[in-house]
Amino acid sequence: MTGKVSHVFEADIRSYFTRIDHQWLRRMVAHRIADPVILQLIAKWLKAGAMQDGVYIPAGEGTPQGGPISPVLSNLYLHFTLDLWFEKKFKPQCRGEAYLVRFADDFVGCFQFQGDAQRFQRQLQERFAQFNLEMAGEKTRMLLFGRFAAATRGKHGQRPETFEFLGFKHVCGVDRSGRFALIRIPCIKSCKKFLARTREWLLEHRHWKRREQQQHLTAMLRGFYQYFALHHCDRKLHWIRYEVQRQWRQALQRQGQRRRWSWEQLGQRPWFELPFARNLHPTV
Repeated sequence: MTGKVSHVFEADIRSYFTRIDHQWLRRMVAHRIADPVILQLIAKWLKAGAMQDGVYIPAGEGTPQGGPISPVLSNLYLHFTLDLWFEKKFKPQCRGEAYLVRFADDFVGCFQFQGDAQRFQRQLQERFAQFNLEMAGEKTRMLLFGRFAAATRGKHGQRPETFEFLGFKHVCGVDRSGRFALIRIPCIKSCKKFLARTREWLLEHRHWKRREQQQHLTAMLRGFYQYFALHHCDRKLHWIRYEVQRQWRQALQRQGQRRRWSWEQLGQRPWFELPFARNLHPTV
């Protein structure tokens, strides 16, 4: 919003959690931890392997799936591989502003000049190769994005591109005064995933008492709102609420053929009411 960003590099790491190199990871952990007991314990954890259908599968690389320490070790690996390299070596060589935003194994690079973005892509591939990592080419792209994207692409009759990051779809838009504004709305994948969860829950618990169903659906919706309730998300969140009510109505209709609930009848029932979304995060 405030930086001079014109190009965004969107990347994805192929099978990240199964490609972590144990030797590199142990060296990274030892950089901050000197206790040999802790280091030995982590080494055993990495080599523990897994049992699948009664067959033991040794672990030559990657972090243990489902292990409580896996998120910490995975984040540590990318901290040394990507974060420090970007801040200490790559960013000082850039002509313009450059930013890296990362959460777990998802990250985007934001650059003022296209040359810096292209150089980042080339050097990142070389950097990842040193640590047994690989970018997924089908999910990696560079796009024109920012306050000048609409004018530049408009010359060719094109609209600004969008990208998805951490469940949000990022769009180049304008505010009420006509100035550039970054618009973030829940992406289609996030909405489908949440509605699939509510549909599955209703099918499994359609014989619960209606007040109990209301309490649980309210908790699920509020959890969704807590993450996505931004300034431009009202319309999408209202649609999510309507879809949940529609699923609930269908579940009620399956309980028997004697009574068919209409929307008007359900609207008069206090137990059918679900909370609306409200803006929980200030505009940045």
